[in-house]
Amino acid sequence: MNINSIKKLSGNIIALALFYFIFLCSEYMFDNRMAVFTDSNGVVMAQSFILGSSVPGFLSYYFIDRLCDRKNFNKKIIPCISGALSLICMIGIYLTGNYAGELLFGIILFIVLGYFGSLIHTQAALAVKRLDDGLNGITQLAGISYGIGILLQLVHNNLIADGMCQVIFLAAAMIIMTVFCAGSLCEVCGYTCFAEGYGYAPKKLGIILILIVFVMTFVFATLDNAVTLVHAAGSVDIGQWPRIILAYSGIVAGFLYSADDNRMMDFIMYIVLLLSTTCLIVISCGGPFMIGLIIFYLSAGFFSVYFASRFMIFACHTDKPALWAGMGRAVNNTAAVVVAGVSLCIMRAPQYVTMITGVLLFAVTSVIVFAYHEQLRRGDTEIYSSVASHNKENVYRKRQADDKAEITVYETVKMTDDELLELFVQEFHLTPREGEVLDYLLHSDESMQDVAKQLAVSRAALYRHIANMNEKTQTKARMGLVQFYYSWTREKQ
Repeated sequence: MNINSIKKLSGNIIALALFYFIFLCSEYMFDNRMAVFTDSNGVVMAQSFILGSSVPGFLSYYFIDRLCDRKNFNKKIIPCISGALSLICMIGIYLTGNYAGELLFGIILFIVLGYFGSLIHTQAALAVKRLDDGLNGITQLAGISYGIGILLQLVHNNLIADGMCQVIFLAAAMIIMTVFCAGSLCEVCGYTCFAEGYGYAPKKLGIILILIVFVMTFVFATLDNAVTLVHAAGSVDIGQWPRIILAYSGIVAGFLYSADDNRMMDFIMYIVLLLSTTCLIVISCGGPFMIGLIIFYLSAGFFSVYFASRFMIFACHTDKPALWAGMGRAVNNTAAVVVAGVSLCIMRAPQYVTMITGVLLFAVTSVIVFAYHEQLRRGDTEIYSSVASHNKENVYRKRQADDKAEITVYETVKMTDDELLELFVQEFHLTPREGEVLDYLLHSDESMQDVAKQLAVSRAALYRHIANMNEKTQTKARMGLVQFYYSWTREKQ
């Protein structure tokens, strides 16, 4: 991802960074408030409740967005209402003086944050897909955003002493994020962006990814609960300088993952998981906590960027990116809730139990990762190797356009309509079916319903073909596509 791409994606980077900051900082503020009303075990369990409540929020964006389309409802109203509700909950968490009130406001807040998270991840993934840099820019975007979010949290926790000032700072970030989300919504919403032309990702691969992230989360959730226990007990303030390591590890992970079109991404994460398992065993055996904390932060940054970007890449190859883009965080939070009680038992069990559990988790993850790569090797799907082909396709398309432009300078013979259409299809990498649809649209002024009937396709399929061609030609709607074609043909002639 070059400088120009970063500038184009600056809004998405800021929005995603603000989401990470608000999500993590709200969790930190909630833990601190709950520590007043319960012991360290109660804090860990309450934390698992709010993380679990964010999961339906992450899944809700796709269905809310789809419902708004069906009812012809203004989508921008939803994030505005959600933002206002989140502000009320933040103030409620700070002012409420009892356990039940804290928990209620926390659950509502994280449901709303889940909705925002899915929206922002979807918009960011599709924004990268529209660039010519290729989908490997997703890991860089996720890494940079995560690093900025952690640094903002560090400033919030350590440089702002007054509790009310912290809430105001958090509320200001929430307002900025809400404004971006409301402004970024457009008619071509996330789930209508289809993967035709880039390879279709089967759902079974998504299920394998869910299993991989779920098992990995078991290790990291256990480590996180160990840190939370120490923090809640007042032994160590985790808001201090070690969190800088978490920010830098996320940024480094984003750029390391993007190397060689993401081919080394899973291998790097596998090594990080081995390091994290070792860290879990060291902490459980009474090793130096600060060393274990540093290792945890190094590993956690890599893991956070991994599950976020993996599902964002996967989403770009499905017909429902709005459902899948935020799935990484949803799976991570689900696993954190499921293993909350188990991980507490593991941390208090004899050392040999923790060691055996860590080894078993690593072995299970190894088997799942091997099965995933074996499926890729057999050619059942090309979802991640198609990241490279997507990148090469963009480069080829640019080069082909340059070559055609150079050739037409010396061209003296006019091309026929069929030749122009064929050249247009090749230059903008349209599928044969899209070429047929375009040919009919150029010679017809019928309604979309009549066009769909003549082409023997459903209206949804017809709109999908037009949306794909709009994306490839950087145009809007049917009329924009037709006008662009005729202006292009005039230049070629």
